[in-house]
Amino acid sequence: MASVAKIGSLMATVVKSSNTGKLVYSTGGSRGTFFDAFKAFNSKPHMAEKLAREINKSSEKIKSKADKVLKPLCEGLGEFGSRVKKVEKITGKIPRAMDDLTFDDAVRYISEGRITNVLGDGYGARIILNNPKDVPTLIDRLINLHQQGKIKISLVENYRGNGINPYVNGRNMRLIDELDVGKNTTINKVKEAGYTRTNMDIFVNGTKLEFQIGGKHTTRFGEVEHYLYDMRLQGKPDLSKLNDSQKTLFYKMRDRYTQLSQNEKLDTEYKKYLTDVWKVLKQAEEKNLPFPELPKLPLNIPKILSVENLLKLEKIT
Repeated sequence: MASVAKIGSLMATVVKSSNTGKLVYSTGGSRGTFFDAFKAFNSKPHMAEKLAREINKSSEKIKSKADKVLKPLCEGLGEFGSRVKKVEKITGKIPRAMDDLTFDDAVRYISEGRITNVLGDGYGARIILNNPKDVPTLIDRLINLHQQGKIKISLVENYRGNGINPYVNGRNMRLIDELDVGKNTTINKVKEAGYTRTNMDIFVNGTKLEFQIGGKHTTRFGEVEHYLYDMRLQGKPDLSKLNDSQKTLFYKMRDRYTQLSQNEKLDTEYKKYLTDVWKVLKQAEEKNLPFPELPKLPLNIPKILSVENLLKLEKIT
């Protein structure tokens, strides 16, 4: 069992005693339950980093096995890729993961000795589709692996911007729901800033992984749009792939974006602009067109925040 906190050990003892009701008992006064304390304790910087190192280590161990399971899914449909997230990035996501952790999942992860499953994207894989029309074939392959017991589909988050067709349609979402693997297996959600992608939580050999479905153009844009995402969440972006001039541009963009986000009207207008970009890219994929001409930046948005500038942060090979 992963040793992530003294409180975690206490919870584990309670779980093993088959008296999980004790987990909802108050720790005294107004301090909440053991479960609350567990989440709060492991959100502290030093404990978050410790848990992040364990997640990184377990992800490294599963990568080879997971690649062998997931890569064949993509044959003839698109490009497969995978990565193990760095400790620093995982550490920054631990507090939010703890906030989202449910009581039932905590009990399950601890009793199975897999508390590292609190975060599912330590290992992440993706397919960059040749054509969005191939999604039904991909879903059929995923469901087939699930039924064979080689993977377990746990959650499908079908994200899209307003007015944008999602990658996974209603019929295929229903097929996944029919697997009956638990409540809220599929989630359809419109994202304010236009993010359009399907993210899946999948278990391979008991380890929770993330599998993303996207297209050529949205993936290219998504590679740099995540810098804005980090800014919105006040996260710690990984700038290791940027050269000095790109870093300078990033900091200038961050300063202006921080100012803009404090103005509700401008922030809403900018998110609509980003949504329009995602929409144009997705439509170009659907029509099998090359990377399209992008929407113009609204006049009252600082020019430095244009998508053209954002694309200057692309990795230089």
